[in-house]
Amino acid sequence: MNRVKALKIVNFLLFLVFVGIAFSGLTAMLFPGLIPYSTFRVAHPFTGAAFVALVIAHLILNFNWIKANYLKKKK
Repeated sequence: MNRVKALKIVNFLLFLVFVGIAFSGLTAMLFPGLIPYSTFRVAHPFTGAAFVALVIAHLILNFNWIKANYLKKKK
């Protein structure tokens, strides 16, 4: 799989996981009892860990761009 295809997949998964984190967090804060607390205790940390792993994959896949734009040596 090439880098661009992998990045498209990672970006899509990042979006889905972010929506999962936001939904579980906001639902627990704004509408307590809408989802059972036992479900929240599993879903929210799991999606948070998945988000961190996907962010790391995103940074690795974009490292050449980061290096070219932010880590270049000053003249």
